[in-house]
Amino acid sequence: MRLKVSQAIVEMLKQYGVRYVFGVPGDTGLALYEAFRQAKGEIEHVLARDERSASFMADAYARISFRPGVCEGPSGAGATYLVPGVAEANASSIPLIALTTDTPLSEEGRNVLTALDQQALFAPVTKWCTVVKQADRIPDIMRKAFRVATSGRPGAVQITLPMDILDEGVEAPLLHAEEACRTYPAYRTRPDPAAVQKAAELLLQAESPVIVAGGGAVTSQAWPEITALAEALDIPVGTSITGKGSISEAHPLSVGVVGGNGARAYGNALLESADLILYIGCKTDSVTTVDWTLPPLSTSKTIIHVDVDPIEIGNNYPTAVGLVGDAKLAVADLLQAVRERLEKSTRPRRAPLESIADQIVTWWADFEEKAGMECTPIKPQQVIKELAELLPADSIVIADAGTPTPFTAAYFRSQAGRRVIIPRGYGGLGYAIPAVLGAKLAAPQSTVVGLMGDGSFGMSSNELETLGRLGLPVTLIQFNNSCFGWIKVSQKLYHEGQYYGVDFSSDTDHAAIARGFGLRGVRVEYPQDVRAALREALAGEQPTFIDVITQSEVTELPPVEKWWRVVADGTK
Repeated sequence: MRLKVSQAIVEMLKQYGVRYVFGVPGDTGLALYEAFRQAKGEIEHVLARDERSASFMADAYARISFRPGVCEGPSGAGATYLVPGVAEANASSIPLIALTTDTPLSEEGRNVLTALDQQALFAPVTKWCTVVKQADRIPDIMRKAFRVATSGRPGAVQITLPMDILDEGVEAPLLHAEEACRTYPAYRTRPDPAAVQKAAELLLQAESPVIVAGGGAVTSQAWPEITALAEALDIPVGTSITGKGSISEAHPLSVGVVGGNGARAYGNALLESADLILYIGCKTDSVTTVDWTLPPLSTSKTIIHVDVDPIEIGNNYPTAVGLVGDAKLAVADLLQAVRERLEKSTRPRRAPLESIADQIVTWWADFEEKAGMECTPIKPQQVIKELAELLPADSIVIADAGTPTPFTAAYFRSQAGRRVIIPRGYGGLGYAIPAVLGAKLAAPQSTVVGLMGDGSFGMSSNELETLGRLGLPVTLIQFNNSCFGWIKVSQKLYHEGQYYGVDFSSDTDHAAIARGFGLRGVRVEYPQDVRAALREALAGEQPTFIDVITQSEVTELPPVEKWWRVVADGTK
């Protein structure tokens, strides 16, 4: 039996357990859409309002479901619009399959309308990309796409599908999936046992070790192992922003996010005094290390680094031991080696947070004070506090770049697991609105909340129509400060308050716009109304948009290390 290539692609998606494909139609994709129509009920095509949003939906779906996300778009502009979300997924190590249709292969080089070198376009922002030039290669290409996306360091792949190839035939018996690649991480690997033993020895010798877990730890679902290792050795655990969830932030050994954006000051202080740092699935990037000052590049601290990608080991710091392998398996092996040594040890228990106990109390007291201030515009801290108190245990919170990131990272205590999503690959605005849709489809029983600024609203408000059309009961909360707050505070601190090109109209009725798209729209101007608005939205059965008039970063400086340093010592 032979199937058309368009049908063969959809058949293979079904075999890989793909439930949703997010995309936008175009002339070159008509055959693919017919195949989606025929598969309705087994695979649902989710119509987005632009391709960038479709890729963000697929990204969020993949993060929550731990299955590859799939998005699609047509040739020309459609392919170019898909790039931001593909790039974000790849940089954040999220498995995403992007299918883009194209002008006929038979007319290559003849200046066909919307013709574009898609392979050249996607090569810099994917783990692998290809053009299908022979119909009988489809089974191999699809299997490779899922294998590449889900194994090693997960990432994005892209497949270009010329429209004339879509109508050719392929043998149905060749269409089988690789079961291991239906979820991720696929084909997990263990580190060198000798390296594990050396790392265990160094951990037991350390006086004040600290764990810093990154996004790779969450992708590997290593939070039980990390928690157990921390408890075995009384080691405090900090995380990068994408590492939130590597340990429950209610755990007594958690010190929250560390680094330059959304860190708790006491976590950074603890990291500064550590004699050993164990990085797990963390790229030791500029934000997590405060531009490589925490610790400095010439650090005397002992560094142990766990990562599935050997390129990351020792990339920025002299590394005593590198453990190359899947974070979950690596930490499990390390835990076993540590426990074997502890059985023969009389090492006394540590009290690792004792030295910063006063700082912890001061930090949270300051938060509570600001969250309790009844002032207008409303403090962002109040929104975070009220939300955290009202959310059920299984909730998922998605925070856009800009205002929501540092406040969510620092003050919202995450459970263990991927319950907080903050896209940090490129930090693009406009992620939250489409992402709540992808997350809700991945976890329909969970409460899903999106946090964003009004700058992000302007970049993806079209997807309010998608949410209204699908009727998904999600809650969107907008920090409305009528400006690009991140840039405006930077102009204040570094350019003597010479503001330019950062302010919006304060007259826009965002809640009315949401209502026009079929959502329940609410505007909140006074602090006493925040809790009731949130409670009603979270209890509702329809998508709700809450526009909260908040202070900007100019008047309420968020926990961003470089800004606080400027304020503290007056340097730039």
